[in-house]
Amino acid sequence: MSGKLRIGIIGCGDFLRLRAADLLSSRQVEVKLLYSPVNSANAERYAEIFGAKAADSPEAIINDPEIDVVCVFVPPFARKEYVLAAAKAGKQIVATKPLAADLSDAREMTEAVEQAGVRCGVIYRRTNNPVIEAYKEIFSGGEFGKLALYKQDWFHHYPTWNRWATDPQKNGGPFMDAMLHNLNAARYLMGRRVVGRAFFSDDHTHSLACDDTQFLKVDFEQGASAHLFITWAAELAVYDSAKNDREHIDQCFMVTDQGWLFRNEIREGKAVITATRNGLEKDFPVIPFEETFFDRYAKEIKNRDMLPADLPDICEAYEDLRILLEN
Repeated sequence: MSGKLRIGIIGCGDFLRLRAADLLSSRQVEVKLLYSPVNSANAERYAEIFGAKAADSPEAIINDPEIDVVCVFVPPFARKEYVLAAAKAGKQIVATKPLAADLSDAREMTEAVEQAGVRCGVIYRRTNNPVIEAYKEIFSGGEFGKLALYKQDWFHHYPTWNRWATDPQKNGGPFMDAMLHNLNAARYLMGRRVVGRAFFSDDHTHSLACDDTQFLKVDFEQGASAHLFITWAAELAVYDSAKNDREHIDQCFMVTDQGWLFRNEIREGKAVITATRNGLEKDFPVIPFEETFFDRYAKEIKNRDMLPADLPDICEAYEDLRILLEN
């Protein structure tokens, strides 16, 4: 590969809206073709934004010899056929979490990608997130001990902008929809093998197809654990019912085996990580990435034949689902 990576995108919904700015500002990638399985007008609209073309079919993207990377930005229940086809065509692939709506589909996709010898990265919240990378550097340094407890609670209104997010057969509920981000982040920061888990699911206030409140405790080697809680039970604000724009309460704390408490906040518009113990306090500024995720991705693919550290591969995404779903 030389020059810009040429990208074809399948799926032109809310996720593409959130990534459009990074794609437009990238110096290393170029969107060439787009296809929307649901609304062809969306593909036409984004084609105009990117200076690209709307494709007549997903096959037109997957089988185009000029396309280097296929971005599969469709919901989890609709993803498998496109990932399998792209892998068979020898394309590099970028998908989103959750990888699939069930473990069987996730396993089939993972095996297909491995057999084809291509790379499939899966975008999570920690992708292009300098806060998570700053935490990783702090814990890897050893000065404050190893991460022993990762605790994160999320409160927000259940999704209202589509019909599949609350369907257990298509998405799986609040943990699959959102808290899976933080399972992946906890595993990344712990850097140790998972040795146990306990999952709890309850329905408190809504008549949804899925439960509205879920909690997962994950145990790691050396006595560490992650406590991950999410609820849609509270009637919080929905700012835009057509988009993923809702009131969100995030409480996150981390503790090392030396008793240091870590948390992060925004001060004067900048992210800062704070460590406290016995009245002592230390601050760590978070340094933003100099390039977009897509620029770093393109450089790694072209020059080092690997994925950026903040882009989990398909095997890691499959493991997240296995931890959550396997009895």
